[in-house]
Amino acid sequence: MVTMTIHADEPFAEALRAYADGVGKSINQTVKDILTPILGLAKKDNATPWSKFYGAMPEIDASAWNREISEMRTIDEEMWK
Repeated sequence: MVTMTIHADEPFAEALRAYADGVGKSINQTVKDILTPILGLAKKDNATPWSKFYGAMPEIDASAWNREISEMRTIDEEMWK
């Protein structure tokens, strides 16, 4: 681990501080979060654009949802002839 210093004017520092406060992170972590993908250091994963929704629906809602869309899971044999 190394220590780095940046020199910034007051508006930049205030904007960075406000952003970090807004996301609930330290300034250090915020800078790392911003720079990591720019520097090509982000971990590659198999996430999809929908990954953030996985597991987001409570089980009780998922059951109701599955009942509602059950008809969509039926294959229409005539359509595929």
